[in-house]
Amino acid sequence: MDTRTIELTDLARGLLRASLADIANTTLSAGEIANRIDGHFDRHLVKVANNEKAGESGKGQREALETARALAREVLRISRIEANVSAKAA
Repeated sequence: MDTRTIELTDLARGLLRASLADIANTTLSAGEIANRIDGHFDRHLVKVANNEKAGESGKGQREALETARALAREVLRISRIEANVSAKAA
């Protein structure tokens, strides 16, 4: 993922921040965090889909939300790899 060209809407940035806060919460399992990340984004993607059905364009919003979700999932994946490496080293 080329992070130099990522453009996010305010909503997508806010959801990404919430997802990163979940990732930082080390008391949650990776599965729980993944579900929370999906929950943050799915609610808003449903709203975008409803707006699209009503004839409004939601393409930019949808792309921003999907990009932010992918970035959050990548951060989760990397953080869990790092945690496993640290645990094995200890």
